[in-house]
Amino acid sequence: MSTDLEERLAAKSREVRVLQQVSSEINSTLNLEEIFAIVLRTMDELFGFHHSMILLLDASGETLSVAASRGYEGQPAGARVALGTGLVGVVAGKRQLMRLGNLGQQRAYMSTIRQQMEQAGRGSELGELPSLPGLSDVESQIGIPLLIKDTLIGVFFVESVEQRVFSEEDEALITVVANQAASAIHNARLYREEAERRSELSEAHERLKQLNETLEDRVRERTLELHQTNRELRETQAQLLQSAKMAALGDLAAGVAHEINTPLGSIHSNADVSRRVAAVVRQALADEALAPVLSKHPRLEQALEALEQTTATTLVASDRIVRIVKSLGNFARLDEAEHKKADLHDGIESTLTLLQHKLKPGIEIIRDFGEIPPMVCSPNRLNQVFMNLLVNAIQAVGERGTITIRTRHDGDQVVLRFADTGHGIPGKNLERIFDPGFTTRGPGVGTGLGLAITYRIVEEHRGAIDVSSEVGKGTEFTIRLPIRE
Repeated sequence: MSTDLEERLAAKSREVRVLQQVSSEINSTLNLEEIFAIVLRTMDELFGFHHSMILLLDASGETLSVAASRGYEGQPAGARVALGTGLVGVVAGKRQLMRLGNLGQQRAYMSTIRQQMEQAGRGSELGELPSLPGLSDVESQIGIPLLIKDTLIGVFFVESVEQRVFSEEDEALITVVANQAASAIHNARLYREEAERRSELSEAHERLKQLNETLEDRVRERTLELHQTNRELRETQAQLLQSAKMAALGDLAAGVAHEINTPLGSIHSNADVSRRVAAVVRQALADEALAPVLSKHPRLEQALEALEQTTATTLVASDRIVRIVKSLGNFARLDEAEHKKADLHDGIESTLTLLQHKLKPGIEIIRDFGEIPPMVCSPNRLNQVFMNLLVNAIQAVGERGTITIRTRHDGDQVVLRFADTGHGIPGKNLERIFDPGFTTRGPGVGTGLGLAITYRIVEEHRGAIDVSSEVGKGTEFTIRLPIRE
């Protein structure tokens, strides 16, 4: 027992000396390449692990790249391993030590299965084996995650062509070295990043620059906060103003519908009766027995024709009034819930009907409507968007031009485009086009709230709006709205 105890004590003493030596060497440098070399050499010379590599996690957090290796030929640095692939990828994903043995038997088994499937004509079901860095005839592997607190920076990987059983002491030693390596790599990378930041200027200039940048950043942040607060305040005011306008429009539409529908019904009904009476009279006058009498009253035929024409005109006018009242109701959506499934084409058509009086004879409206599904939205709010964009387009076009409305179904989105051939928007104004209060029409012409409200409504629908324009050729607004069931 005393001999066994002495051997164990001697082994532990050797381990302590080895770890002290490794720690001293690693902590004596901030050069990454030297740290890699120390760690890999230690595993080879002191522990007998002849094949090892260090892989670091890249910026995407999805791939590990070989930063350094020892004992390999033709294994270039930079080989990649995706998280979840192979032992290295699994260790990185689970962030815990893992080991494998008897890999030769596993490869032989998988090779036999693959051959059998290929002979059975099922080779197409086999995916391609991922290309992983390391030994092709490996028998044993062990991987340890390199962690800084809870943050993964890479994986330390050891393997052997021999059927080697990694003992608990092996795992403990490798883990300690891996932890020291992780700390040293982290410090070296921080040092390298700091050195790169300071390489362009001297230390004194760099400190002064940092102080200036800090001060400028504080001023900039405070200014941005003030601008953001001011913008939010103006947007809130714009929303309240627009809500009040919509409420007034709702009351107006309800009053107009109530006051017009009753007399309009009477007019339409009377015109229809007149049309029927005229038809009866026309049928009676067709009797040949009345021809001698009618020849003495030539104005009777003229009076009947006048009655028929005025009756037809009255019916057309009343139908148009009915459409206008209905469009006004559809635009305000007075009798509907705030959010419901709606057809955006109906909202666009209702808006165009209400704007008919603004369309000059020289303005052409092109409807390029695609197949888009009904979607859950706030119809009255989106009608505000259509109204604002179409009013701007009409004003931009002037006396003559084209306004094109395109709708498309694109994946899980509906895309709406409103394009005009107007005077366009200068590039310096495009960045401010959605700012509350910004307008190019001059004092007293516009409030500068239309596009700010439009932007906010699209944002409330979790959509996006952007604009492209060229002076002298026109402007196009593109709206993308997610389809919500």
